Amino acid sequence: MTIDTSALIPGLEGVPIAESSISQVDGVGGHLYYRGYSIEDLTQDTPFEEIAALLYDGQLPDAARSAELKQKFEAGRALTPAQIEIARSLATQTHPMFALQAAVAALAPKTNDFDQMDFDAARERGIALTAKVGHLVGVIAQAAAGRPYDGPKPGETHAHMVLRMITGTEPSALHEHTMNALLVLQADHSSANVGTFTARVVTSSRAEPESVVSSAIGALSGPAHGGANEAAIRLFVEIGSPENVESFLAGMVERRERIPGFGHRIYHVKDPRSAVIQRLAAEMIVRDTEQNFYNIALKVEELLKERLGARGLWPNVDLFSGCVFHALDIPIDFFTPIFAASRALGWAVNMKEQLESGNRLFRPTQIWNGEAPRSLS
Repeated sequence: MTIDTSALIPGLEGVPIAESSISQVDGVGGHLYYRGYSIEDLTQDTPFEEIAALLYDGQLPDAARSAELKQKFEAGRALTPAQIEIARSLATQTHPMFALQAAVAALAPKTNDFDQMDFDAARERGIALTAKVGHLVGVIAQAAAGRPYDGPKPGETHAHMVLRMITGTEPSALHEHTMNALLVLQADHSSANVGTFTARVVTSSRAEPESVVSSAIGALSGPAHGGANEAAIRLFVEIGSPENVESFLAGMVERRERIPGFGHRIYHVKDPRSAVIQRLAAEMIVRDTEQNFYNIALKVEELLKERLGARGLWPNVDLFSGCVFHALDIPIDFFTPIFAASRALGWAVNMKEQLESGNRLFRPTQIWNGEAPRSLS
């Protein structure tokens, strides 16, 4: 493929950056597949640990492989006392996403010479790292809330551990099921989104896996990427009630303000993840405050589809996800860290795929528009 290096392509729009068989986004039809399986099917009752097997192995696991992955997650999530203390200290100083980014970087070994040809090691370190990221989110949540450290319990699932540590309460079966579905839903979304592209670029430099994931967390923290779910629920708080939606949105549209939870660079129809989130919301939302936020989201969807649908702007995963997070009693500042705990799996699998591809160092070019060479005299 020949690229015209004289033509600037802002944001690399439409430029392929990798060949991948991990997840497929169908922006026209509105579908998301992991290794050929639809996200609608996988979020019914597939454990997050089995999704790890699917993304790494290319197929859903049998009973033996499933048990093996659960064991690997349980063993891999272990943190040293020093790593726990670092995360707890960071949690009191900065936003949870920045605390998580630094805490993940601090997981790296003292050596800095990752063998990129050892694909088995990349897989095993990726699984353990995914488990550790979930653990760290819980550690940071406990410290931010002023609670003592209460770590993973033997035999608990990844979803159960993450939710219990964040909320400080024992999750019900329904809450654990919902948390698992959220983790599955956000585990991967092709290699071309900002966070995963960042992971591949950093991988190409032969960086340690912890550095790869830490860098991707930094990319995810921005409000134009993972942080939009926080912005959406804060918007609903400001709107207050469904009756205020129309006038509030009219002002935002007039001022040309970005409306969180609406529009996606890839999907030209409703984001399939949004439909899954609505299914979860219908199962979860029972309290009045939760119902109020959900009704606001529904009204926002109704009005903006009329105004913006013709322009190809449709609800994305962030419009309704905050409603479900809120129903799970998760603090707003931890919506995006949970996204990171889930997407860590996708980043780790993409890291391995990038390595197996030959791992050519990313080295794009630029178009110079500055001064011509000139003299000081």
